This record gives sequence, structure tokens and C-alpha cells, in this order.
Amino acid sequence: MIFVATTSAYAQAPVQSINIERGPCLGTCPVYRFSVSVDGTGLFEGRKFTTALGKHGFMVTPEAWAAFQSALAPYRPVGTQQIVLGHPQCKQMATDHPSVSVTWEGGGRVDHLSFNFGCRDPENETMGQALADAPDLLPVADLIERIRLEDGEFHGRN
Repeated sequence: MIFVATTSAYAQAPVQSINIERGPCLGTCPVYRFSVSVDGTGLFEGRKFTTALGKHGFMVTPEAWAAFQSALAPYRPVGTQQIVLGHPQCKQMATDHPSVSVTWEGGGRVDHLSFNFGCRDPENETMGQALADAPDLLPVADLIERIRLEDGEFHGRN
């Protein structure tokens, strides 16, 4: 079942925590997950091809939390949205790319977005870049391996 955010009022719903999970690709893409809460606490888990493997706690400033939450807010659906092969926004699919899952908790709801970076439809470009760049707003950027991925992939690291 796919739900799409349709009201900006809901986008303003309070967020208590955001969880991000980055999936594998055919090559050496970093595979990790992390969660961060409004109170500034976070937990990173490097799974494969990251600078730091295993679980690592981190803290964020209120400013970093606000910037991170704001960067992702436009893409928070109401309920669940999966932009993967077969979705109307995934007509141009490039194989072997990683995926990302974002879960927002708060405001009495749990909302979830899954996005495959191989969905190359033009309307995904801004969202894909925002999802790829979001970890750079937090201390987890230093825990993720900094490798240059295939040309054309949505990824903000150098």
C-alpha cells in the first residue's frame, strides 16, 4: 500500500526521531543505519564499507537536529511511500544502486519513505540528492566511508 503526503500541515507534525537505513549496491557502497532524536542523542551502526563498523553513539546540537529535520521534512509522507521499481516515479530504473529508508516518528505517527537511488526519473533528482546529503549534516558523516561512487549516482560525498 502506498500513501503520499498531500498536506503541508502534516509536514509540520512534530518529529521525535528520524531513522535512516542505507542498503547495499552491487559494489562497495556504504551500508549503515542510524537514528537521531530531538534530544540530540543518536546511534550509528556501520554494517559494511563504512569507516566505523559496529555501533557508535553520537550527539547533535539543536541546530544540527533542526537542519537535518528540515532537509528531510519535504519528503515525509503520510504513512508509507515506496519509490522503487513499479512506482509511478520509477519508470527509469538503473540497476545495482543502493536504497535508503527513512522513518519519522512523532506527532502520534510513524511515517516511512523507501527510495531506490536507481529510480532516475527527473522528478526524483532533488529528493535523491537531499536523501544522499542528509547524513553530512550530522556527525555520522565521519563514520561513513568516504568513497566516490559510480558517476551519476545520487551521493553527496567526495
